[in-house]
Amino acid sequence: MYEELAIFELSVWLGLSAWIANATPVLGGGGSPIDGGRNFRDGRRILGDSKTIRGFFVGVFFGTLTGTGQFLAAPYLRPILAQFVTITPEMDYVLSISIPVGFLLSVGALTGDMIGSFIKRRVNLKSGDPSPVLDQIGFIIMALIFAFPLMMPSPIFVAVLVLTTLGIHWLSNALSFLLGLKKNPW
Repeated sequence: MYEELAIFELSVWLGLSAWIANATPVLGGGGSPIDGGRNFRDGRRILGDSKTIRGFFVGVFFGTLTGTGQFLAAPYLRPILAQFVTITPEMDYVLSISIPVGFLLSVGALTGDMIGSFIKRRVNLKSGDPSPVLDQIGFIIMALIFAFPLMMPSPIFVAVLVLTTLGIHWLSNALSFLLGLKKNPW
């Protein structure tokens, strides 16, 4: 039982930089859109007003800050975790997130979010309209792809992270909506 819980906890640990990066752009408070207000060749916006330069940098900053905190906390968390489970090499690998990995997870998450927005504009969904797969797991998949050159977690951690992201994404959006940070609860 403790080993399954440790896998879940370490999967959450693996996703923290990406989740924080994806959640914090709203703290940037708008600004100039990344696409400069331009339209794509189909006549629709490339990304939309909700993807801003300031929001991108805010997300990367807080995601990388999270990765830095994880890097600094890992040596202290390792002995605590070792009291409950035998730390496998795969577990130790995920626990040992580096600052560059935190940065890549952050940039990847926001890039994945922008790719989702680009696709949503192409299928004529408005900014803020729900698109379950793109909104909920597209960013985490792209975060893992970006971090792949420096970190290749085992498939169990990736699977648990993707499944957990579905629930966390819904919860964080609902909370952001309740706090007035988002216009929609999705």
